[in-house]
Amino acid sequence: MASEEILVFTTIGDRDMAEEQISEMLEQGIIVSGTIFPEVELVYLWEGKITVDTENKILLKAKADKYDAIEEYIKKHHPYIAPEIIRMDVSFGSPTYKAFVADKIQKNS
Repeated sequence: MASEEILVFTTIGDRDMAEEQISEMLEQGIIVSGTIFPEVELVYLWEGKITVDTENKILLKAKADKYDAIEEYIKKHHPYIAPEIIRMDVSFGSPTYKAFVADKIQKNS
C-alpha cells in the first residue's frame, strides 16, 4: 500500500524566490509546509569539469494526492530548465505529529 504522505525535494538558487514559491503552494493548498535549507553546496560535473555552486534545498511536505499539482507548479514556476523534483513516499511518524499534520490539512482544505 502506498503512503498517504510524501516529501518532495527541489532546489532553487534564489532564497526570496524559494520563500515566494512555498507561500504560493501553501495558499493553493497543495503542500502542508516547506523547509528551506539555505545555501547548501552542490558539487557536480559540468562539461568535464568539477563545479561547485550554492543553492537552497527545499523540502515540501504534502499528501500524496497533491503530487501532480506540486510537480506542475514547480515545472511552471522554476527558473531551471530541468528542476530537481524528487518524491519520497513516507509516513509522517509519531501519532502526535500525524494528528497535527492531519489537522493542518483539514483546516487548509
